Amino acid sequence: MAKAKKPLEFGYVLKNFAGFLEGTMKAGNTVSSYRSDLNTFGEYLQKNRGSGKMDLSGVPVGEIESYGAYLRTLGYKRNTRRRKLLTVRRMIRYFVKRNRLGEDFSRVVNAPEKVERIPKTISTSELIEAIKGLPSETDFAGRNRALLWVLAETGCRVSEAARLKGVDFSSKSVRFMGKFPRSVPVSAALSRAVHIIGGRNGWLFCGYNKAGPLTGGPITPRGVELLVKAYASRLGCDNELTPRTFRHSVVLKWHAEGKSKKRMCELLGLRTDYAFR
Repeated sequence: MAKAKKPLEFGYVLKNFAGFLEGTMKAGNTVSSYRSDLNTFGEYLQKNRGSGKMDLSGVPVGEIESYGAYLRTLGYKRNTRRRKLLTVRRMIRYFVKRNRLGEDFSRVVNAPEKVERIPKTISTSELIEAIKGLPSETDFAGRNRALLWVLAETGCRVSEAARLKGVDFSSKSVRFMGKFPRSVPVSAALSRAVHIIGGRNGWLFCGYNKAGPLTGGPITPRGVELLVKAYASRLGCDNELTPRTFRHSVVLKWHAEGKSKKRMCELLGLRTDYAFR
């Protein structure tokens, strides 16, 4: 007689699947996004089933099929619904492969096609000139100017910029560590601006609060995003300026310079050229 499978309680599902994602070196924000998507799914199941522990192995197929319609009632946009449904599909397949679910009902999780949007871009050359004109007399202003300049010239991720150290910069390039280690060429002017600010405790861009610089810690990725937003008008841009605008814009600059997709992927820390489709 086959041994009965243990109930697959939703709390265990969340913890186990998140641990799996962390083990594959997914970024913290990515894991948090997956967890948020699964929490939405858990709320849906709880609403249908009432109180008590939820056993994923006992969820009817029809209930899974109706999840997409439930997301529409919550007002989620098409791409958000797609992401949440694909998260559930991946989670189901994960537990099927580990023999914790007897039936692969991921086939009934039908995600809508992704809506592709043309990214907002600006002239990288004009942006860098505007950044050069920003004040840099104080440590705080100098840090902000150099950080914006790094984003504009390299197209790096906010998490990569936040974790930069002084030793990562040379006169001709910057070295990004982490998940996609690489060196990106930089101008001599940017290198000088970076070395002038110095940083604290090894970190190039230290964090600040209302009382002044934080002791020991770098700026957070969220802090970088807020910094870009705060400087949008001073850089001659609208309030929609984001770090991704810097990243998309430098791609256009590199393309105009004749760089290949392969080279641009290397500079951006991308595994494939899917983003250039």
